[in-house]
Amino acid sequence: MSNKIGAALSLSASIQGGQVGLLDALTPMIESIEQDPSLFALFDRQSVLDQIQAVQKRLDAGENLPLAGIPVGVGENICTLNEETASGSRMLTGFKPPFEATAITKLKEAGAIVMGKLRVDEFACDGLGCTAPQAVAKGQVLLAFCTDTAGSLRVPAALAGVCCIRPSYGSVSRSGTVAYVSSMDQICVLGNHLGDCAAALEAISGNDPTDSTSCTLPAFSFPKEDSSSLEGIKVGIIREFWEEAAGLDDVTDFLQAAGAQVETLSLPALKEALAAFIVIGTAEASANMARFDGIKYGYQTPHYENLFDLYIKSRSEGFGRKTKERLALGSLMLSSDYYHSYYEKAMCVRRMVLDTFVEAFQKVDFLVTAVIPSSADWQTQTILGAEQNNRFHHASSLAGLPSIVLPWGDGQGVQIMGKVFDDVSLMDACTVLDGQKRRDS
Repeated sequence: MSNKIGAALSLSASIQGGQVGLLDALTPMIESIEQDPSLFALFDRQSVLDQIQAVQKRLDAGENLPLAGIPVGVGENICTLNEETASGSRMLTGFKPPFEATAITKLKEAGAIVMGKLRVDEFACDGLGCTAPQAVAKGQVLLAFCTDTAGSLRVPAALAGVCCIRPSYGSVSRSGTVAYVSSMDQICVLGNHLGDCAAALEAISGNDPTDSTSCTLPAFSFPKEDSSSLEGIKVGIIREFWEEAAGLDDVTDFLQAAGAQVETLSLPALKEALAAFIVIGTAEASANMARFDGIKYGYQTPHYENLFDLYIKSRSEGFGRKTKERLALGSLMLSSDYYHSYYEKAMCVRRMVLDTFVEAFQKVDFLVTAVIPSSADWQTQTILGAEQNNRFHHASSLAGLPSIVLPWGDGQGVQIMGKVFDDVSLMDACTVLDGQKRRDS
C-alpha cells in the first residue's frame, strides 16, 4: 500500500468501490460514540444518518467524492449550520449559527460525514480540554478538525499519538470559526496517517472571499506518488528548543537515514516569542470578546439592576476564570498606559521572530523542534504556566508558518516546520520521514 493512503482513504475507496456499504462502514463508529459520548459536546444520530443517506445518493448518481464516507469530528468552536456551537463556554451556550464554517461546507461537498462536535476548553485558548486528538486515537472518527492558536492543538495531538497538520496561516479559511486570537488561529487536521490528513487539507484549503485573512492561492495539491528520499534536503535542529526536550535522540538518525543533511542552528530570538504571544494573544482575545456583552451577543444574566450591572454580571457569569484572566490582561495591554510599552514592543518582537525564520530558511529547507518541553507542568493554573507548556510553538504561530506534528516516542512528538505557503514540500518531506520511521520501527 502507498505511504500516502491511510485507514480513512482506504475506507473511502472501499465505499466508492462498492466493497462495503456506507451505513455498514460507519455503524461501528456510531455505536462506539453512543456507548461513550464523553469526547463529544454534540452528537446527533439522526443527523449522521441523514448525511449518510445524502452522500450515498450522490455516489449512486456517479459523483466523484474525494472524502466519500470518511467519518470526521469538528471542534465545538467551528460553526455548523443550526447546531449548537458553544466553544466550551457558558457565554455561547445555546448559540446555533444560521451559517456554517467554510471548511465544514467544503468537507461536506467532498463527501465527508460530520459525526459531531468535539469538546474544547473555553474558546480553545488552552488546549488540554480539546478532545479531538483522543477521538481520533480511539477510532470514533478517522479525521478531526479543530483550531490551533500557538500549540493548543499540536501539544494534545502529540500526547495522544496522532498526526497534526497546521497549514500556513491564511491557506484555510477561518470564516465560521469562533475567534480567539485572529492573527494566529488556524484550522488544523488531525489523523492517524499523513496521507489521510493531506487529502483532507486539499479539500478545505484555498481562497475564501468571506475571510479577509484568506490567501489568494489555490487549494493545495499534494503529489500522489511516493517520495523515497530526502536526498539534498537540509534540515535544521533548533538548539534552544531541542535542549529542553527528551526522548527524541533518534530523530536525527532517521532524518539522515532518509538522506537529509542535518545541522544544528542557534536561534535565540525565538525564545522571546513566548512573552510576545502572551501580550498580542491576550490583547486580540480582549478585542474579539468585547462583543459578548449580554445584549448583542452571548449569555445574559437573569438578575440585574441597571445596564452597567447587566454588563458586569453577564460577562462575570458567562466567562470562565482562565478566560477572564486573559481578557483582563489583554485589556490592560491595550490601555493607553501600557499600549506603547508592551503591545507595540511585542509587535516588534513578532517582526524579529519572522526575520529570524527568513534568515534560517536561507540556510536550511526545514526546521525541527520537539513538541513538548520535558519540564511541562500540566497542573499549572496560570497564564504563564500554560503558555510555558506550549513554548515551542509561539514563534511559528507568530510567523504563520506551516508545521506538522508526527507521533514520536512515548507521547512526545516531533514538529517539522517549513516556509510560509511551502506546505506541499513540507508534507512531502514529512511523508518520507514518517515512512522511514514506520519501516525501521
